[in-house]
Amino acid sequence: MQRRLLGAELLRLRELAGLTQDEAAEHLGKAGNKISRVESGKIGIDKTDLDVLLERYQASEKDRLWCRELSRLSKPKRGRPTGETTLYLGPRWFRAFRDLETDASEIMEVGTEIIPGILQTDDYIRAMFDAQGEDAADHVVDDALRVRADRRTLLNRENAARFAFVLSESVVRRQIGGPAVMADQLRHLAEIAVQPNVTLQIIPFDARSYAHLCTDFTLFRFGHEMANDIVYLEMFSDAAYLDKPPETVRRYGELFGRLRGVALGPVESRHLVATVAEEYAAVATTGR
Repeated sequence: MQRRLLGAELLRLRELAGLTQDEAAEHLGKAGNKISRVESGKIGIDKTDLDVLLERYQASEKDRLWCRELSRLSKPKRGRPTGETTLYLGPRWFRAFRDLETDASEIMEVGTEIIPGILQTDDYIRAMFDAQGEDAADHVVDDALRVRADRRTLLNRENAARFAFVLSESVVRRQIGGPAVMADQLRHLAEIAVQPNVTLQIIPFDARSYAHLCTDFTLFRFGHEMANDIVYLEMFSDAAYLDKPPETVRRYGELFGRLRGVALGPVESRHLVATVAEEYAAVATTGR
């Protein structure tokens, strides 16, 4: 997965530099398909060639560090099982998520307790940090707001990915912040749900029980040579990315389909979200 992430990052940097694959390959003195194979994640790239490309692309220091880290992690380790899950520890785990989210052509997410990050309003985010005892003036909160705002642009950018969300009714009923915060958040959710590239479905409390509803995950699909799906599983302070074995990844896709099958349809789901939003608005106005 790290090799694919590195390829996607080099593709982004090359396009920002305004270069074709042939021009980049010529700069390396390599065959024209070298860049294509690197960017698709089919092959790795040695440190010397990587440094040459990063210099030619005029990459920022932050991007250079990230690409070098991905290059280091992508090298095979002796005795490592081929089906091992990729585990990111510390802050770099979310950088990987953002790269995948930006590059994917289809994103499917299951949520059981809170609104997915890309759909959160600023007040909802602040309320979550407040519940954790974070100072609203802390730079961590500002950073989170900035990142969420940047991610929200992915929903309506040109050639935006297709997004599909399956959420438990707990997500819209669990109060984060006061009733006014929830009313605004759910109205925002209902507005997003009408976008042509967004599908939102809610599994109501009175739906038949489903054993795996408690499994939160995000499934990324890609519309180019980086074709294999990747499953993201968030944990307390780190995250796992599954791109193999294929059988495991395929089962998450099947699970998503089954969860959609027990959820309300998109129209009914949006109606439920809008109804709960007005219930919160009434409480915010009357106090009961």
